[in-house]
Amino acid sequence: MPLLPSQQPVAWQHVAWHERRSYWELAEESRRDLREALEREAAGLARHADRSLEDFANLPGTLGGQLVNGDVLATLLPSLRRNPTQGYEALGDPAGRAAVHLNALGKRLRDRALAHARGEAVIIFMGGQATGKTTGALALGPSFGAVFDAPHTDPEGVAFLLGRIRRAGCREVHLAYTDRDPEGSLKAMLARSEREGRYVPLDRMARAHAWAPFTFLGLAPRVGRNLRLYHVRVEEKGPGRMTEGREALASVRARPKVVESVVAYRLQTAYLSLLRNPTHDRQAWYPRDVLAGLNRTLDAWRRSEADHLLRRFFGAVAQRSAEGDSGP
Repeated sequence: MPLLPSQQPVAWQHVAWHERRSYWELAEESRRDLREALEREAAGLARHADRSLEDFANLPGTLGGQLVNGDVLATLLPSLRRNPTQGYEALGDPAGRAAVHLNALGKRLRDRALAHARGEAVIIFMGGQATGKTTGALALGPSFGAVFDAPHTDPEGVAFLLGRIRRAGCREVHLAYTDRDPEGSLKAMLARSEREGRYVPLDRMARAHAWAPFTFLGLAPRVGRNLRLYHVRVEEKGPGRMTEGREALASVRARPKVVESVVAYRLQTAYLSLLRNPTHDRQAWYPRDVLAGLNRTLDAWRRSEADHLLRRFFGAVAQRSAEGDSGP
């Protein structure tokens, strides 16, 4: 879950960054044990849904349960909390079934949030990963009855959610598309990975960033008294810009849009650049388990170079530590 600055680092964060291991680097027996533990825990949460949703509402960063966020919901799993990077990776393994139970619980969470909204206005945040959706959701959420925080880049999925919101009696819906360059989002995602132990595979990140503007524009016919649209442009330097309604649609239409393969190329190029040119800024060193997991999501012709750079990158960290330098 998004960690608060006041929270003390937990056990997994005390492991030296260059000694961490991705779930995908573990032996198959260890991966299977983790998958099975997560499945048992997720099934238990789904079986006792009412209690689980109360536990969710008591977590920091959920606005008392009115914020719907699947990544935060997953932190109810004890095995994931012990090592979030490996836990989130295991949830994404097709060989596991924990995600099935979490998805069922997520639907109950959605319905609970809408029931508690009692017809008040609802806000949906959408956009590629690491564009500032959760920051906006936590800042603006108290002004709304329910807050939905996810990429929401599948047109059918958004249409279904809008239908559920209407049937719950919430007539006023706000939808905010948060928009950021892929390169800036990559850096923000990597910085977040140490706080939360969660990263986003580059192929999934490329897909969400590429499709987000088209999904947003597809909602144009719905704009009116009951659906309010916003385009929030996050800039790396200087203040961002927010437009509303028809102006927001015009802003997104005028914005350069690239296909998924081009976004993927830009993300992978920016990622390899970070590995080739390690900075001396302590805040910009990223955990080895995260980088090892990300290497798996590169195109095959780039993966061997990335693996070589990763060994060199963290070999330097290990040497600094051995020489008495605190390192990152």
